[in-house]
Amino acid sequence: MQEYKKISLDEAFSKDIGVAIVRSMRETFGVEVLIGTTECGAGIVSLSGDISGIIGLVQEHLDGTLILSMAYETLKDLLPRVLGKETVVTQEMAIDAVGELTNMLFGQVKNDLNQRMHQIKLGIPCVVTGKGHFVCQFHRGRYMIVPFYLDGALFQVYVALHDSRD
Repeated sequence: MQEYKKISLDEAFSKDIGVAIVRSMRETFGVEVLIGTTECGAGIVSLSGDISGIIGLVQEHLDGTLILSMAYETLKDLLPRVLGKETVVTQEMAIDAVGELTNMLFGQVKNDLNQRMHQIKLGIPCVVTGKGHFVCQFHRGRYMIVPFYLDGALFQVYVALHDSRD
C-alpha cells in the first residue's frame, strides 16, 4: 500500500483550494478573484447561488463532497469571456458550464493535492439548479466553506469530509 497524507479541513487545505481556484479562474477566464474568510463547522448549511456543481471526493478512510455554488448572473458575466462577447448565456449553457467548471476547478485542486501525496480521487460531477437553492449534506463530518469574490459577486466552494472509521 502506498503512503498518503490525510486531508483535513485546516488552513493549509483552505489555501490549497484558494490557490487552485484563483489560478484556474485567471488562466481560463482572465479574471482575478479574491478569497474571503473561510468558515468551518458541522451540520447543515445553505450555500449562496443559483447553480451548484457537486462532485465526490474519496481518499482511503475518507469520503467527501466538493460543491461549487454560483449565481446565474456571475456565469452570464464569465462565459462570454471565453465564448465571445456576443454570446447570450442561456440557463442550459450555464448548467453545462458549471458542470465543466466543477470538473476543471476541482480537477486542479486534486492535481495539486496529489502532487503532495494526498492520493485523492474525484467522482463525476452533477449539477443542481434553482434560484436560492439549498444543498444539504447528510453526513457526520465537518465542512469548510471558502468564499470567493469576482467583481463583488460571491461564489462559494464547499467541502464536506467524513472519516469512515468514525
